[in-house]
Amino acid sequence: MYEIKLERWEGYVDWRSRPALVGRHGGMLAAFFVLVVEILENLAYLANASNLVLYLSDYMHQSPSDAANNVTDFMGTAFLLALLGGFLSDAFFTAYHIYLISAAIEFLISRCHNSYR
Repeated sequence: MYEIKLERWEGYVDWRSRPALVGRHGGMLAAFFVLVVEILENLAYLANASNLVLYLSDYMHQSPSDAANNVTDFMGTAFLLALLGGFLSDAFFTAYHIYLISAAIEFLISRCHNSYR
């Protein structure tokens, strides 16, 4: 039998912490999978945003323009905070630490917001 030796990617490992091999890991299939998941995630996010406009206008009795403005403010804040969290997790912390910090900030903001009602 022929034994094929694949070249290792130095500094990279697979999900089981074994050395990643050039011809076996990554490639176009992984890139296509990431692209499809990202497209489906954005479709779901935009569908939820349009439903949120309807919810704010129908059940919270906001005008359609105020509801759309609140949703776009929310979307802009979510996208900018995702960039900030990505920068902080890459530069200073791990993704787990950023998750804990953002969860604590969200909890504190929700507590402060509820105390004003």
